[in-house]
Amino acid sequence: MASFSPLGVRTTEVQAVSRQRPHLNKLAQLRSDFLRDADLAVLCDCDTFFVADPRPYFAKNMVAAAVVDSPNPPIEIWDILLQRAGLTRRRPDIAVGSAAAMTIFENRNGGLYVLPGARLGELDEPWSKWAQWLEAQADVLGVYTFYIDQIAFALTCLELCIEPDLLPKALNFPTHLAAADIGDGAPIMLHYHRQVDDSGMLQPLGQLTVDRAVAFVNESLAKPAAIRRKRRLLLHVGLPKTGTSSLQRWCYANSDRFLEQSIRYPTPSADTAQPKHQFMVSDLMAGDLSRTAQAVAEGSEESTVLTTEGLTNHLYDFRPIGLEKIRGLFEAFHLTVFLVHRKPEDWLRSYHKQCAINPRNAEFYYGTGLDLQAFRELPRVRKLMNVPNLAQDCAAAFGAKEVVTMEYDSDWLVRFLGLCGYTPTEKVELEVTNESVPDWLFEGVLRINRQPFSDNARIAWLGTLQRFANSRHAGLRKHEATANSHDLWRELDPNLIDRIASPDARWAGYRELLANWAGAKAPGGRRAWSAPRFGQLRDGKMPSSAMHHIRVR
Repeated sequence: MASFSPLGVRTTEVQAVSRQRPHLNKLAQLRSDFLRDADLAVLCDCDTFFVADPRPYFAKNMVAAAVVDSPNPPIEIWDILLQRAGLTRRRPDIAVGSAAAMTIFENRNGGLYVLPGARLGELDEPWSKWAQWLEAQADVLGVYTFYIDQIAFALTCLELCIEPDLLPKALNFPTHLAAADIGDGAPIMLHYHRQVDDSGMLQPLGQLTVDRAVAFVNESLAKPAAIRRKRRLLLHVGLPKTGTSSLQRWCYANSDRFLEQSIRYPTPSADTAQPKHQFMVSDLMAGDLSRTAQAVAEGSEESTVLTTEGLTNHLYDFRPIGLEKIRGLFEAFHLTVFLVHRKPEDWLRSYHKQCAINPRNAEFYYGTGLDLQAFRELPRVRKLMNVPNLAQDCAAAFGAKEVVTMEYDSDWLVRFLGLCGYTPTEKVELEVTNESVPDWLFEGVLRINRQPFSDNARIAWLGTLQRFANSRHAGLRKHEATANSHDLWRELDPNLIDRIASPDARWAGYRELLANWAGAKAPGGRRAWSAPRFGQLRDGKMPSSAMHHIRVR
């Protein structure tokens, strides 16, 4: 069954309803959440072939099927069944499709049912009930027990007062009866039963128009190589603060090993600290998918992996035209969206810190002094915390039929590598490259953000926190590096230190650090940062090597 997936065919394994009556197994589809969410569910036998698109013949909320081909069972047996069931006819009897006989109005061919997804649950219980009841009517049914699924459907319609629409014969065109009885016509769906030759090709009927359709089907079946297997595309969308940076660095470092197993990790963005595909975010914002199209066209490997947490972080910021274009681009692939999430409170605290440390951006609430409770209530944050809705929205936004969500504390890396199609030949290790800052230091970040500093002054003050604490947070490191490279330390005013530091003992030494800076002069009169790092996070411990050792067997 797995071989169907790359071809864009969705399969689901279900429990058999009846080993004795295989036709009843279609009732299992009535319990499918996927079908219940659909406007219409079309239940078909396996021995059917669509020659043309049937959708123009369907309408919303319709219950429909074609009439049976033959009087199965004969009308006199129907009279007895209805009497025993305590049911009466609601409509006059109608002619069967391929014989000179009559049947009750609700007796329909089980090769194709059209049913509203919203009514599948309503039909499930009575359809199953009448099928069981009919097993006890063998004395009157005789050989017609073979048609219990169809007879039970008719009884269900009578009980629920459903008058099914009558589909044309073309939507359930038989080829197993005598040509003279069937007649000619242009089939939309061929119901060929066992009328195939030893090579699996459909046998002609002996009617000109029908046989042309059969020839078309056989020609299609004879060219399986014309079916192009869709390449796999794994789209890792985050969430932020779920190990995304570590994963991206590992994938990039092992891109050659990926290629050995026909997996492409396209060239990452050149303007980001981490080797990720951030250009997808820019493309979606601009509505121009040129760079993303270039990435998915880089190679012809069986699988491609694209990753950036910005796809969830900015999911609700993207332009509709951009999303429409990316769905069109991804349509050529068997797309799986992969989303990792954490325990809500743990994620919220970590994401709060990340947004506060980021460069200022009022639209995304970056660089603010909001406390945790106020940050929690932001609409964009609440949307990201609703993981079930987020997964559904990702599927709709990117056109994915499959979304895999994993808990951060689970073996998500093993699942990710499996979806890539990668079989590790070594122990897989992810190094933490963007570690959250401790709470006491983060309070200093919020105090800085609450000051009316210019952007340059804010960067310099955040840089002092990094210089003081020597954290492993990529954002603070970048602020320090920017302050160094652009000589922003001159923006600092040591007289404001009481607004930033805390009496907490863990801040011991910070004042001295600022005082040392204030008194230092570089040649030429420019201030130079000369104070030594304190080298620890003020909790009595040096930063650990912070290695996640995730073993993949």
